[in-house]
Amino acid sequence: MTPLDRALEAAARARVTLILGTSDTGKTSLTARLAGALAARGERVAVVDADVGQSEIGPPTTVGLGHVAGAVARLGDAEVIALEFVGDTSPVRYIRETADATGRLVRRALDAGFERVLVDTGGLVEGPLGLALKRAKVRAADPDLVLVLQRSDESEPIARALERDVRPRVVRLAPSPAVVRRSAARRREHRERALRDYLAHAATLTLPTARAPVRDRRGEALTDVAEGLLLGVLGAGGETLGIARVRAWDAARGCIVVDAGARGADRRARGGTSDVAGVRRRRAAGEPGRAGAAAVTSCWCWSCCCCSARSSPNR
Repeated sequence: MTPLDRALEAAARARVTLILGTSDTGKTSLTARLAGALAARGERVAVVDADVGQSEIGPPTTVGLGHVAGAVARLGDAEVIALEFVGDTSPVRYIRETADATGRLVRRALDAGFERVLVDTGGLVEGPLGLALKRAKVRAADPDLVLVLQRSDESEPIARALERDVRPRVVRLAPSPAVVRRSAARRREHRERALRDYLAHAATLTLPTARAPVRDRRGEALTDVAEGLLLGVLGAGGETLGIARVRAWDAARGCIVVDAGARGADRRARGGTSDVAGVRRRRAAGEPGRAGAAAVTSCWCWSCCCCSARSSPNR
């Protein structure tokens, strides 16, 4: 029996399956193949992409929920259902936020009636931070099955810790020999390209700051917002509609100009409320990095969702 066969046999009996392993062990490829195979059996399959740095479902800085209805060449071909803005491409700075977002999307998929939910995770598994991150995600997702991809024993600390409880079931798998290792530079290029693609057809919006004040994670309004800041755009109910990038901040005129991409690109401003959360972009590299702002309350919202984000540190 091949590793894929073993994984499929186990996942076919689990409502929620979480895939973990260090970088370049083929987690995302395995997730895509499992999703396609389960869908081909007639199952309703959802995938939660919890790799905020190498996102496939949604842009970098987000956790995404997608629907897979058949065979897919890559996880990014899934139909995007929902996004959760975390505000960073490194989950270690926001372990709780990343885990909570993962858990919310898993519950959303289950509540929507999906029969199988697969959770793809990032490649940080070693050391205290890696162990803390994975344990937080496992607690939040509450999986029935954890598939551990490892070349030797690099993921054994978390695997053994999980086996101390009755559930989840833990199945160890060897990575496919076809997996290609990627350098840190290649990963950075992937993030930059994913962000460019996401914002390629962005709508440029000018918003009055009196109605759309940008707030930091403490809920305090920012008086100065730098060009290039990435913002998470939230709807009236707190759901993430997409991300936007600051083009200009005009304090004198009291307005902010943003490029709103993907799920928010085709929406029109109506009355109501929405929130925006932000993350500062590294200007030199052009990639998203540390969070610079979050939780912005505004008096406008986007409606008529008709655009899907398609995009996929460590994996």
